[in-house]
Amino acid sequence: MVKVTQIEDETFTNGQQTVEKVEINQFSDDDASDVSDSEFSDDDDFDYENETIYDRIAALKDIIPPLQRDQLSSLTSTVSSYVSAAANNGGKLLWALTSSSLLLGVPLALAILSETQLQEMEKDMSLQKAAQDVLAPGSDEAFNEKK
Repeated sequence: MVKVTQIEDETFTNGQQTVEKVEINQFSDDDASDVSDSEFSDDDDFDYENETIYDRIAALKDIIPPLQRDQLSSLTSTVSSYVSAAANNGGKLLWALTSSSLLLGVPLALAILSETQLQEMEKDMSLQKAAQDVLAPGSDEAFNEKK
């Protein structure tokens, strides 16, 4: 069971109520110029010409609440670690592929090149032999072809 207890305020028990009065001050143009000079004197100290982009971005950090800043920071660090790991592993893979292709591909290419040169030399030698047989008068092969 719940028991309700009433607590009385002292101002109501005495029967007096206090009302605060708010005064509205109206400033003239002369007062406004004096106030603006004193208020904006702090802004004149800032050097706008030497402000960097980093200073502007650092000033914007208060716009984002701390919880979202922490989430954004953790997301950025996670993405950066994944990109770093991918670049590291990609570099290792590229190194393995290029070194393997150099170790296996270059000797293979040289062997193929030497084989084609040997075939070309055999072809040239057979053509030279055939030309000598045709051009040589009185050779047995020349007489056999004419008959």
